[in-house]
Amino acid sequence: MNTAIFLTTRYASTRLLGKHLMEINGETVTDILLKRLKRTKIPIYMTCPDTLQDLLYMKPISRRNEVGFFMGEKENIIKRHLDAARENNIDFIVNQDGDDFLTTCETINAVYYQAKCLRFKKAIRTEGLPFGMNVIAYPRENLENADFSGDTGWGVHVTKDAYVLKFNYERPYRLSCDYPEDMEVMKDVYLNCKRNEFVGGIVKYLDKHPETANLNLGREEEYWEKIKEAQK
Repeated sequence: MNTAIFLTTRYASTRLLGKHLMEINGETVTDILLKRLKRTKIPIYMTCPDTLQDLLYMKPISRRNEVGFFMGEKENIIKRHLDAARENNIDFIVNQDGDDFLTTCETINAVYYQAKCLRFKKAIRTEGLPFGMNVIAYPRENLENADFSGDTGWGVHVTKDAYVLKFNYERPYRLSCDYPEDMEVMKDVYLNCKRNEFVGGIVKYLDKHPETANLNLGREEEYWEKIKEAQK
């Protein structure tokens, strides 16, 4: 069973333009994320929209990190993933959102282990993690059977009847980069939390530093309102 991580990312963004190229200590957040993902030892493919900007700005990141690169449907992420899976003979996909550059390899490895126990026949999703740290994974068959063509809310269409892998780290923290305040929070965690490669370390750091955790909480309601609008 060929498994891969699909890093779903793009250059353009309506809320924070070029956010995947923002830098921390001279490294883009996408480079940082790829280094974290490579610790899982699972093959990685960056799956980007087929645009000139993605070719110019995102493909060089894949090259210097020596990971796969696929350009496909601009708005239809399910179709993009399906085409990438077919072209690269991938049977099971672990999705990683490019916005969530503090994702830890421990959660992805836990999902992969559970998928292996289920013989890679069932979708998996995690619960009990801060926003931006949960993971979904699914067999290619779920992409083939999904009847959805958008780029917002697509995940629920490939994880129906998923096995739920539960963690005990649920907090009202935002660890996904959509706004400048999100970047402030995630940058602070990355630079100042010595155990930022572990969920427990990140959660404990934010528990102890509410001044950081509260920087972006005002954006939460706005974010979900925009998501609802996009799904109409």
